[in-house]
Amino acid sequence: MIQVQQHGSVTAIRMARTFLGRPIYWTTAYWFDGLLIDSGPAYLAGELTRVLADREVKQIILTHAHEDHIGGLYALRRRFPNARIYASPQSVEIIQDPRRLHPQFYRRVLWGVPKAVHTVEPLPLQVETEQFRLRVVETPGHSPDHVSFFEPTHRWVFTGDAFIGGKDQSWAAEYEMFGIISSLRTLAALRPERLFPGSGNVRRTAQPELHGKIAQLLGLCQEVSRLDAKKFTTDEIVKQLLDGESRMRFWTQGHFSGAHLVEACRRYNEIFDPSAIDNVIISTTTDDDVDDSSTSESADQNDWRSTK
Repeated sequence: MIQVQQHGSVTAIRMARTFLGRPIYWTTAYWFDGLLIDSGPAYLAGELTRVLADREVKQIILTHAHEDHIGGLYALRRRFPNARIYASPQSVEIIQDPRRLHPQFYRRVLWGVPKAVHTVEPLPLQVETEQFRLRVVETPGHSPDHVSFFEPTHRWVFTGDAFIGGKDQSWAAEYEMFGIISSLRTLAALRPERLFPGSGNVRRTAQPELHGKIAQLLGLCQEVSRLDAKKFTTDEIVKQLLDGESRMRFWTQGHFSGAHLVEACRRYNEIFDPSAIDNVIISTTTDDDVDDSSTSESADQNDWRSTK
């Protein structure tokens, strides 16, 4: 399934595999002024190239090397052989040898296995088109190689999966709380006016969304610390704070779980005393907040946004 949405100069190309006619998981490539950000999964590469058939693609840049963001590169390379492809140095290694991903079965089913692309270059500090310039911002946490892109004139930020909306219910063991919170703070410090996340659910109130997500994660860390002090077990904390394990644990065969999220909070609490956290901005939940969490139970993603 493909949805094409226009946000001013930016075309959002949302892609999802379907089950019984319903989208399972959304991932998005953004196109403007000859530049493509991310390439979607291998299973939908043919549809993506057809959408781009009447558009010029001079450059392709990647936020990170998960298969739902790099899977379309091989087909795009064939369709636009003169386009230059850029990624962070860590991403380059994976793109050139996707076997490094070691995807679980559910990932292969949802997105397919990317083919190697060798004509990929390390990202410069800034990517320019005829009308725009994007600064590369390191935003690890979701993955070690993750970067975001900031357009300072229009104050756009393309976050990939550095920002994921919704209430977190389950994480992969490799997600790193300190990196995610630090990256969100970095993005908030840029004071963006529009936020373009990997789900394609574009935010027009970027600052409240970013600060609300930071507050949500810090609040969860505080609660885990409080319950740890009362000697609650991991299962008891998952039940009390997350309403028990979600369906993600079953569908991903344990790759994602509430227990992993609790452990991520504990690792964060080993570095910082959560009781000392002050000036946390608490935002109310908006309709956008329940749309695109790869780590949350969200209506838009049908519990699948966290499956990476």
